[in-house]
Amino acid sequence: MDITALFKISYGLYIIGAKDGAKNAGCVVNTVAQSTANPVTLTVCINKDNHTNAVIKATKSFSVSILSEHVNAEIIRLFGFTSSKDTDKFAQAPYSLTPSGLPYINNGVTGYLQCKVIDFIDNYTHTIFIAEVEEAENLTKEPPMTYAYYHSVVKGKTAKNAPTYVADEVASANADEAEPSPGAKVYKCAICGFEYSGGDVGFEQLPDDYLCPICRAAKEKFTKA
Repeated sequence: MDITALFKISYGLYIIGAKDGAKNAGCVVNTVAQSTANPVTLTVCINKDNHTNAVIKATKSFSVSILSEHVNAEIIRLFGFTSSKDTDKFAQAPYSLTPSGLPYINNGVTGYLQCKVIDFIDNYTHTIFIAEVEEAENLTKEPPMTYAYYHSVVKGKTAKNAPTYVADEVASANADEAEPSPGAKVYKCAICGFEYSGGDVGFEQLPDDYLCPICRAAKEKFTKA
């Protein structure tokens, strides 16, 4: 099977928000798609290991923040590479509440949706949620961020819980990127896959408080690739 055929499928980039009592939860996804027009329904695919998945199953509701090309990369890092189990992500990001009280990002987004789950399907490592859109609002006229833009312009990495993780890893391996200088040692972040290939400063010479520029993992999380 030629997995690179999957690269032709178009994706957007979104933040899913949910609320479990007084605690908010959220994660980045690239699998939001409208499925019917009347009523307006959509499907969202979320990894079972994401805490947000469990919150949505319990509450039967979620929000969708439609990210724009101008969203702060720190928002993607926060929601894509940390867990809602131990991090209040929305407390570190600009957000508002939908009419029913669900959190959504209000800066660097083109709009938001408020959704009610009507069914869900087990799909191996992920859950496919089928939901009816209850509220929708445009917030800006900024162009929405596509997954292709995220990789080619933002130079972002794919979280391991993303459904496209394997295909994106192949894409990264085949990408036409600059090769490390001869003899340079490459160190890879065990959390997000970011590779440090040196340049003027070798990895060993970096300060002990060095953090991964993508997921903010500590230097000790890097291993020689």
